[in-house]
Amino acid sequence: MSTYARIPLRAAIATAVLAGALLTPAAAFAATPAGPAAASSADATCHVTKDIASVQLGMSVTLTNDLANGPKAELKDEHGKVVAGVDRAHPSDLSAGIRLTESKGGKAVFYQRSQGGDTPWESEAFPVLPKSCIDPGDATYTLVNGESIPVHRFATGHYRAEFLTDGKAVKILETEGQDVDGYVHGMHVVLDATTGKLVSEYTAPRSGCTVTEIIPSVYGDAMSVKLTNSPDGPKAALRDSKLTTVATADRTHPINASSGLRIDGIDTAAPQLGQRTQGGNAPYTYTAFPKLPAGCAGATATGAGAKTPVNAPTQNSGQTTIVPQGAVAAGANIAQQDNDNTPLIAGGTGLATAGAAGFTVLRRRATTRA
Repeated sequence: MSTYARIPLRAAIATAVLAGALLTPAAAFAATPAGPAAASSADATCHVTKDIASVQLGMSVTLTNDLANGPKAELKDEHGKVVAGVDRAHPSDLSAGIRLTESKGGKAVFYQRSQGGDTPWESEAFPVLPKSCIDPGDATYTLVNGESIPVHRFATGHYRAEFLTDGKAVKILETEGQDVDGYVHGMHVVLDATTGKLVSEYTAPRSGCTVTEIIPSVYGDAMSVKLTNSPDGPKAALRDSKLTTVATADRTHPINASSGLRIDGIDTAAPQLGQRTQGGNAPYTYTAFPKLPAGCAGATATGAGAKTPVNAPTQNSGQTTIVPQGAVAAGANIAQQDNDNTPLIAGGTGLATAGAAGFTVLRRRATTRA
């Protein structure tokens, strides 16, 4: 009968974050709760731990439950050194005989066993998060334009926010366990499915000769793209629902094949961002970058010698079209300029990199403006 031997510390698994900076400039971003109902718990109350005995002789397990990062279990030797672990990203380590499962409401269960094969698993519940962390109730948030928007909670992971114009609802955001976003009143707003928090940013801020526009990502799932144009050239930043940058394209690297981003006409006065969710011959969705203000011409070509953007359609600034059209929608294969065959595989809930080869993203819904 085989048993698990004490194992050495495994090599750490690094999470690849492309251009990982949280874009929260004070002049363009706000998420300020208003009123006592919006007061949130201190971070410390949403992070709980407990130690339990391991089924492996002389070892122990530390169970951690965190609102932001989820559950984590660490297997430790008699000296307290971590030799194996499981978490939300890697919920199973069969060689160490440990795994976990996670459900709604911050609940999670840890499983362990000392032998492989058909040996049954022993279970232990993770410490429970305080109710104030997982059931904060209704709250009111002040947006970047000064609006006060109430967010109503119906159940764990189910929040609703309504945006009114002259007393009529013009945009409704409602979560069902997944973050959602929308475009309303000149803002990009995101509703967090875990906390009910509502954040906002202007969709077209300007600072001197730098102009910005926030547009939907073709991947959906509350992802967005921040387009920036300045005398230094255009830049596109693909962001997740937390507004954290996960991929970029710019003058130095105009094609980010693994993330489905490319900038055409990068040395012209009319650069275009192309996005797509699949590699190979899949067509790009193109959006014009915001134009530089008068008197702000930079290194981009603006005269008669300016290049025509590759595959870029004629369109109004900020409007999105899909190129090519027609037969492509029925499955025709149209070769792209870069002949990129990097697979962009649908099937995940967010953006996960796999080295430099590609990533997994699920496109669930189209994002609309109001």
